[in-house]
Amino acid sequence: MSRRTQIVLFVSLALNLFLIGGVVGGLVVGQRLRSDRPPPMARMNQPVWAAAEALSPEQARAYRTMLRGEGMEARANMRQMREARTQAWGTLGAEPFDPALSKHKLAEIRSREAATRGEIDARIVDFAAGLTPGERRKLAKALAERPGHGQPQGPNGPR
Repeated sequence: MSRRTQIVLFVSLALNLFLIGGVVGGLVVGQRLRSDRPPPMARMNQPVWAAAEALSPEQARAYRTMLRGEGMEARANMRQMREARTQAWGTLGAEPFDPALSKHKLAEIRSREAATRGEIDARIVDFAAGLTPGERRKLAKALAERPGHGQPQGPNGPR
């Protein structure tokens, strides 16, 4: 075997090992990130997602499953509302400019967002109805806490 052939084979082997290592490393890291990261809806509403930590493992799984199911629909609705809001902001540059129309469109979008959030809240309340009083108290406390602060939200909580 010539010297040139040996060099080409060595470079090919090194390149293949590098590529295989990169693919395997990417799969391992990607799998780890995917399993540790909450779904997109959870990232938007972190306190609601984090409240599962206060529940037993079985209840936490059921709670997160419920949120995932609700989250798929809510995510699609929120995406549509973001697009509608972008279009509504576009009406600011329209001629003739109609401030009432822009305000009306934005108010409709806010109303739809509130309805979507209300549906999620209603699902959480329905889930809580199936819990024991102790579990319900834990869930309520976890939902009332600000993430990372351990202090309740609301009129008496810090802002």
